[in-house]
Amino acid sequence: MPGQESKSFLLPDRCLLGIDPRMELRHLRYFAALARTEHFGRAAQMLGVAQPALSRQIKQLEDEIGAELVERLPRGIRLTAAGKAYAAEAAAILAHVGAANKKARDYAAGKAGNISVGFNDVASWHDDIPRRINAFRHAFPAVAIELQPLSSVQQIRALHEGALDAGIVYDVHCSADDARVLDARTISLSTIRLAVPTGHRLAKAERIEVGDLKDEPLVWLSRDNLQRYNNKLLSGCMQSGLSPLIIQEVSTLSTQLSLVSAGMGLGLVGSEVQARMPGNLALREVQGLDVSFRLILAWRRDNDAPALGNFIAQFAE
Repeated sequence: MPGQESKSFLLPDRCLLGIDPRMELRHLRYFAALARTEHFGRAAQMLGVAQPALSRQIKQLEDEIGAELVERLPRGIRLTAAGKAYAAEAAAILAHVGAANKKARDYAAGKAGNISVGFNDVASWHDDIPRRINAFRHAFPAVAIELQPLSSVQQIRALHEGALDAGIVYDVHCSADDARVLDARTISLSTIRLAVPTGHRLAKAERIEVGDLKDEPLVWLSRDNLQRYNNKLLSGCMQSGLSPLIIQEVSTLSTQLSLVSAGMGLGLVGSEVQARMPGNLALREVQGLDVSFRLILAWRRDNDAPALGNFIAQFAE
């Protein structure tokens, strides 16, 4: 209608279908109510409009379409063949609009959408992290989560590039430059412990000092893949008076524990492995070796996706 084009419900192919571009969504709602009730009075009451106004709207709709949709009877109405066909199409359009409205509300509330989350090898050993992710899946089943196994360094790069929405990384991999772009929340604290076979002398010792590791061969996580992590761990060892005797480097925590379990050497690992340690290994504290790492959830400060906000909230302390 003149002066109300912005409020019009415009079908994409309305011109091809021969439908007047001034048709509004209310025309379809009015006609759908009339088709259900087959009575102008009851339809008007359902819609909360005056009966004469409803009658005029239906007549306007028929004029715009160029076909008679209803047959007026002394009591009520009867749909014509064109009216029955139009009623089915109108119901489908209204259902589609209703679904579109709900989808928009769900996206705005973070109840639907897509988020990509990176995680490193160590994150999978924290029982609390899978638990929180599963809790989010149950709370927001319409949000699709893509989990990407990446190193902390790769995740930080992907966050800067916008290829990830969130990443679970070690705090040592976040620089001052990262802090200007990224926001973060601590989700776990990992303290360094000694993984030792249960038959080893140190597994039975009442107390393990740093000096007890002086001549012990160690299986170590790769310094090439985990440079900042290793720098902090090596620095902690050196400050405590221990120069690690590294006999082999491996790329994953599971491989490190497997080799320790096989007697290749001992391993300095995070406390998070306790819950899923091989049965023939013990996890012991080393007196004088005070090294810990924060595992954080990181995301871009400018990423305001509602679904991401709900995911972050799942990791609130």
